[in-house]
Amino acid sequence: MTIRWIALTLLLAAGPATDSVVVKREGSRVMKGPRFFGEACTVSVSSGQAVRLLERRGGWGRLSAPGDGRCWLHESSWVDRRPGELVGDPAAASQRDVELAGRGFSEAEVARFRADHAELAPDFAIVELYLSTAPETGSAEIAAFCAEGRLGGGR
Repeated sequence: MTIRWIALTLLLAAGPATDSVVVKREGSRVMKGPRFFGEACTVSVSSGQAVRLLERRGGWGRLSAPGDGRCWLHESSWVDRRPGELVGDPAAASQRDVELAGRGFSEAEVARFRADHAELAPDFAIVELYLSTAPETGSAEIAAFCAEGRLGGGR
């Protein structure tokens, strides 16, 4: 598994062969600048939507459309491959399959990890409950947190 993980990491670090990418998850935030905090663009993207990048900077891509080059999307929100390419038949793949495959995991690997680490079951349950019920943190709250902790430099 370690060799496979290293190979996947090197493949992902090499970057795409083209500036076209596909949005891999619903709810991806499109920002006015290449950062997680701050003001979001008024445009949105959907899972499976192909977008073109004008520029890449520090894990972010400036979109040619939507947003006319004024909006940014983080690389964690896209894949450089066609939808379903990592999971086989896209028609049979669940959203969870796609998200896990995008991170280099499969449902079987997650199940195996959980079986090998049964002592973590209560911790997984706490995180899953939180993620299923917690509201999304707003931009103003994130910006205040970053400012208070002096995160993000002078950007």
